[in-house]
Amino acid sequence: MKTFAFIFGIAFAALTFAPTRAQTTTAATNSAINAVTVAKDGVESSLRDRIVSVYGVGTPAAIQTWWVIFYDPAVPSHGRAVKVDNGQIVRTYEAKGGVVYLDALTFPPSQVTGEGPALAATQNYAAQHALAYDHVRALLRMTTTGQGLCWRVQLLNGTVNQGFVFVNSSDGAFALYAPPGSVHAKSGSGTGGVAG
Repeated sequence: MKTFAFIFGIAFAALTFAPTRAQTTTAATNSAINAVTVAKDGVESSLRDRIVSVYGVGTPAAIQTWWVIFYDPAVPSHGRAVKVDNGQIVRTYEAKGGVVYLDALTFPPSQVTGEGPALAATQNYAAQHALAYDHVRALLRMTTTGQGLCWRVQLLNGTVNQGFVFVNSSDGAFALYAPPGSVHAKSGSGTGGVAG
């Protein structure tokens, strides 16, 4: 009888913890690092080591959909976008963000960091400054040659822009808040060129 109770207890514990593991797997599947790994299969091998930007949309706690833009001199914009949703390539197309991407502002996939610290820093800043938001747009890119990578997280409450939180990619430290309409917000606005 004790053996039955012991086995039943183990089975019950396994069932109780299964949803948590499933959520962790889903979050990992939707990470920026995983999106880049998946997106590399959507472009020719010669393009895979030069990323222009990584852009995602989602909730304050997690990004659901990613666009990875690779440097591609064969198209007029020099950008090839790969859309990744739930760990799967959904679409590949020329990135048309109204700019021509520069080779000097590309970075290798090994420099892509997880978005988790950036989202956490954004949540902390928003809580401390009473900024209500229900979804985000996260962008990882380089804006000037030699600059370190920085996550730019736009806070949106419905359709209202609540500003941008900038977080250092290397250590997840808060760098700057730019309110809507500020110089930093204007230079950092846009979606990273994912319009297609």
